[in-house]
Amino acid sequence: MILKERTIPLKILENEALLTRLAPFHVTKPLIELDLKKRKAGFNGEKAVDYHLSFLTGKNYWLFFDIRLPLAPHYFQIDTILLTPYYILAIEVKNVSGIIRIDPHIKQCTRIYKEVKEGFIDPISQVRRQKHFLQKWLALHKTPPLPIEYLVVISNPSTTIEYTSRPESQSPYLNIIHSQNIIDRIIQLNQLYKTNSLTDKTLKKTKKLILTHHEDAPSNCLQTYNLKKEEILPGVQCEHCGYFPITRISKSWHCQQCSRQSPSGHLKAIEDYFLLVNNKMTNNELRSFLCLPSRKVASHILQNSGLISHGKGKGTFYTKP
Repeated sequence: MILKERTIPLKILENEALLTRLAPFHVTKPLIELDLKKRKAGFNGEKAVDYHLSFLTGKNYWLFFDIRLPLAPHYFQIDTILLTPYYILAIEVKNVSGIIRIDPHIKQCTRIYKEVKEGFIDPISQVRRQKHFLQKWLALHKTPPLPIEYLVVISNPSTTIEYTSRPESQSPYLNIIHSQNIIDRIIQLNQLYKTNSLTDKTLKKTKKLILTHHEDAPSNCLQTYNLKKEEILPGVQCEHCGYFPITRISKSWHCQQCSRQSPSGHLKAIEDYFLLVNNKMTNNELRSFLCLPSRKVASHILQNSGLISHGKGKGTFYTKP
């Protein structure tokens, strides 16, 4: 059972909005496009692993996707947590192409792709840290100790895993597997752990703890790319041809380029505002961002866009649910 779904990462939504809202030849666009490509590849890799996990059957599996938990003074993040009454499995997903060459003795990983070599963070060391943080976090919340296993899952089936020397039978580097083998590995863990470590009451408490303490990572994409609010282009974009700003006439948005109309074209623009500019919006700010001359029309849009109203009179502002 999936207790926390995997959603499109905020940084992907921000990158997509930025590419729309920056001038066509803005100097930062190539960097944003590169970051977006990498983030989409990572997200697609995670979804590919999620597909294999969807074949888990039975009532003793609970999945949490993309979990971020506080452990003062920092946070730790795990791509996937599989909770069972017998053990917890922490899964780190890697979507890499080519050849992964691993030296188990010096904990070094090299990626070889199109004859180019580059080193990257040892994924086993990374996921073992996550295991340690999760153990510590559960202990802080007085959860009875239970076995925590870990896997590094390579989502690309064509990626080759090579070792510079044969790993020992108990080497943690044998926990690097391809996504199509994940169910078989879980079956092996089920055979290894057959004693209930958590009662039904403790299981319920643990599930609630993970869900209630998860926090999405904050983000400020303007700061990340050293951009100013003035560089974000205002206006409503035509959802058919991409032209903007389009004009509001009567109760609809009209595109001067393709002559198409959209009564709800402003919704995407409001979403862009919350992603890129601010997490709250006043009537004046909406009028400025949508290029609207009428305060009355702006009020109507704010009250009918599914936003939450705060305050009264001139102090009224709106936030996303």
